[in-house]
Amino acid sequence: MSLPRGFKFFSVTAGMATGLIAIPLAVSISNCKPYFMFAWDPFITKWNQFWRLPLLQLQFQNQSEVTIAVVITILKLKGLERVYGSLKMIKILILLYFYNFVLTTIVSFSLYRSIGWDLFIPSGPFGIIFGLYYPYMKYIPDVYVAEFDFGDLASSGPSGKSLSISISDRFSCQILYLMLFFSEGVPSMVLCTIGYFIGYLYFHDLVPITDSALGYLDPLYYKLTNIKEYESSVGAARFNSVQNSSTNDTAENESQAIDLADEDANGTSREDTPVRTFGQQMLDSFRR
Repeated sequence: MSLPRGFKFFSVTAGMATGLIAIPLAVSISNCKPYFMFAWDPFITKWNQFWRLPLLQLQFQNQSEVTIAVVITILKLKGLERVYGSLKMIKILILLYFYNFVLTTIVSFSLYRSIGWDLFIPSGPFGIIFGLYYPYMKYIPDVYVAEFDFGDLASSGPSGKSLSISISDRFSCQILYLMLFFSEGVPSMVLCTIGYFIGYLYFHDLVPITDSALGYLDPLYYKLTNIKEYESSVGAARFNSVQNSSTNDTAENESQAIDLADEDANGTSREDTPVRTFGQQMLDSFRR
């Protein structure tokens, strides 16, 4: 059985990739990018614009970050929805957004109040993308591993052993994450580190609120996705396949019974048929 291609059965990842493209495009067309900028001074201390904090993780500010995030989501993070399922994936994204919002606010405010460092926080779901990096590295297996053997060109020591390097498909993912990590300098490095730290705590069940606290989303999800109809259709398909196989088995048994009856009626069977020698078989071929 081959794995589904594209975004079939992966509606959450498809929505995430679409949002990473559509939201920045809509913000750019409507000329609303200034509303996604944040710094404690002057937006909070002078103008009391606390509504800027929830907007920070909704969209990236430049095209390169959008491209990197979309490629990571489509090629790498899609497998997480296969592991956890669509419903739990929704809960994971909501909780990563919430914890990044809380911890980013606390860290930036602490830096501003303690040492006077007003950290300019770039807009974008850096924390969410890096929060999913830990489960990707832990639960998604390698698709391929390429080993490069340099032979006598390099040696690992006086023993004379040849140097070989193994690279898996994770290498491309790590390069993309590294580019996103340094995309905005120190601010993006701080946000990505916070996101990875939250992902590590969340997937080790070290956070106070887990996906079990979002159980009220279950009936809404089942209602919107018509999961009962899907289960009934899958059950009907399985019943039809079982019924067809049983029908084929019955027909095969009936045909075998008819053959045995014919053999009994003729008074001969395959076991009673005498074995012909090789010479008799050759003579029969010339007689025909």
